[in-house]
Amino acid sequence: MGNWGTGPEHWLSDEERERFADEAFGELERLIKEQFPRTTNLEYAVLKAHLIVEYAITEHIRGHSAVFVEHGNLKRFTFSQKLEIAYLQGFGANDPVIFPTVERLNKIRNQVAHSFVLDRTLVDEMLRVNSEGYDDFVIENDRQRIKQLRWLCAYICGRMAGELQSHIIMERKLRDAYIKELDDAAS
Repeated sequence: MGNWGTGPEHWLSDEERERFADEAFGELERLIKEQFPRTTNLEYAVLKAHLIVEYAITEHIRGHSAVFVEHGNLKRFTFSQKLEIAYLQGFGANDPVIFPTVERLNKIRNQVAHSFVLDRTLVDEMLRVNSEGYDDFVIENDRQRIKQLRWLCAYICGRMAGELQSHIIMERKLRDAYIKELDDAAS
């Protein structure tokens, strides 16, 4: 990746960016396994899912940034601001479901965190939209909601990590092809 007039302390090499993407993927996978709770408390599961997805969004921003960004440097941004930045970087741009799903997760989390109320119909609709069969989708209890929320959280994180990895690889390939084209034209 070029430095665009900044010093080397502000950017990562191609190898470092690819390693970052691989590490982000591994960390997100670990977070789903270790941090998503084994619980019957839906409110707790929503809060943890939100934290994990926020971490994924932060890694998405860092991986797409033209300059190196420390994880802690994004703490001052709200979840909604981070989501908007990720969208500007391409997250959810070609998918009518994923971006509104993450927005809905944020709305549900805010309900739980600020009013101690959880509207299960919002949760059910978020899960239904992301199910294989919208019309056939049935949730009978919180245990099933948590199971579906775990799957949805893993899907969002896996998708973000996969998009990040492919973005970094494609960016490198496109740049290398462009440099080769310039070299060929010069010779």
